[in-house]
Amino acid sequence: MKKLLALLLVVSMIFTMVACEKSAAKTEVSSDKSDTTYSVTDSRGKTVTFNKTPEKIISLLPSDTEIVYALGFGDKLIAVSEYCNYPSDTENKKKLASGSKTSIESIIAEQPDLVIFGKMAQTEDQFKQVEDAGINVIVTEATSINDTYLVIEMLGKVLRASEKSAEIINGMKKDFNDIKTQVAGKSSYKVYVEISPVIHGPWSCGKGTFQDELLTLVGAENIFYDMDGWQKVSEEQVISRNPDYIFATDMYSTPDPIGEIMGRTSWYNINAIKNNKVFSADADALTRPGPRLVDAAKELYTKIYE
Repeated sequence: MKKLLALLLVVSMIFTMVACEKSAAKTEVSSDKSDTTYSVTDSRGKTVTFNKTPEKIISLLPSDTEIVYALGFGDKLIAVSEYCNYPSDTENKKKLASGSKTSIESIIAEQPDLVIFGKMAQTEDQFKQVEDAGINVIVTEATSINDTYLVIEMLGKVLRASEKSAEIINGMKKDFNDIKTQVAGKSSYKVYVEISPVIHGPWSCGKGTFQDELLTLVGAENIFYDMDGWQKVSEEQVISRNPDYIFATDMYSTPDPIGEIMGRTSWYNINAIKNNKVFSADADALTRPGPRLVDAAKELYTKIYE
């Protein structure tokens, strides 16, 4: 798992490549009134009780940070992960280490009343240490678009912003439906999404991932549709499956990801290479399960069809 997390940090703290527990993503709340105690069940299946709406929040997962901002509570964030870079206001927030480098002492020293962790980016022991310090912990996990809706709903309930979370979710659903309408009747193309580049051992996305769902949504065929979750793949597999389009999400390990892919000598017969259909996708939008998945879908649609 540590090796996997190291790979994902190269591509801006992408989620770990494991399936989530779908049932744990369900949420419930007793009241949205500001003067009553209320409870929310997080992605661990643990019910967390709040005596008041959180005022000092730490978010250690970029997608959760984006959701908190979208809900209108960015001003309540006192610190975020060092990988949080959207919206631009995150530059004004204190940055804390996350993943394997997380410092529980640094988190507790900030005296938050809520810490939002990514389930697979941290450990159960870390959750417990923060909870033992008397701090509320909410743990999130989303691998699919529906999971993303559930996390947005969950955080909306935590922040007593259920109306806003419903607005965000309904807006996403409408935008996705609009894209489906646009692609109706269009030709389908085979697509390879490169999550991690060859120099780190290529990883891609299979069924059960939001990237695979986005490809289906825009009428494309994921060349690794028969693979579960995020997995390491081989160059030989990519070559034999011959994608028509390649989308790279690497932003840090190579200065020119498109040029690097186009220059792979053994890939010269791949349709995407021959037809110059290799693109550098907005890695953050395409790898973070939050409201910007709509932006990722629109980018895929534009680069494939326009």
